[in-house]
Amino acid sequence: MEIIVPINISGIWYPIYDYDIRKRGSIGLSLVLNPSILVIPSKKEESKIIFNGNEIHNFPNLEYLRKLGKIQLNIKSEIPLGFGYGMSGAISLAYALASHELYNINLQEALITAHVSEVLSNNGLGDVIAEYYGGGLVYRKKPGAPGYGEVEKISVDWDVICSKPISKESTEILIKTKNENALRYISEFLSNKTLKNFFFLSRKFTEELGFYSPYPNSFRKKGLILRLKECDEGWIKHTPAMNGASVH
Repeated sequence: MEIIVPINISGIWYPIYDYDIRKRGSIGLSLVLNPSILVIPSKKEESKIIFNGNEIHNFPNLEYLRKLGKIQLNIKSEIPLGFGYGMSGAISLAYALASHELYNINLQEALITAHVSEVLSNNGLGDVIAEYYGGGLVYRKKPGAPGYGEVEKISVDWDVICSKPISKESTEILIKTKNENALRYISEFLSNKTLKNFFFLSRKFTEELGFYSPYPNSFRKKGLILRLKECDEGWIKHTPAMNGASVH
């Protein structure tokens, strides 16, 4: 069995802290992209996350994911962990899908657990639902886990997109920061749904949070820079992930 999960890079987000943790999350705009992670799951006596051959010993989401069953995930990825690519959400989503396949855990329960593991670990508020549904450029119009939140896939003309990981950063501060301008920027994007406008508004939003990119047609999100139209040597090239996570 193989599980394929795309990454998710948010450009604009607005946290929503509902009393019901299943409905807690964020609204916003993000890009769901390839390269995806490739995951080989297996039943084991102890839950483990093996990332490109190395065990991750401090993956906080695992504390909550273990309730779905003892699973080892062997992950192959061209994308590094901890830079803002939504990797913890992708790993949690893969664990949830594996529990459904290996232990017959109810799919909805598994997906909720993946989302909750992100929220309680302060690793993300909207990655799981975006990566589950896919769609390239995604508008998270209602916060929450799959089945509670709602996403809209935005059709745009695609161009070359690439990224550069530059530093590992904590997600916790980002997801707890409310920038009220996010709602205005989302509205401005919805009135002009283009990839160029997404990058323009994402740059304005992230600069207001103190993240700056030296490159034109780009923005910095957490510890990575995402760039439109130009890819220098050593940058990671991306394509839109239109179909979301899948099991084969």
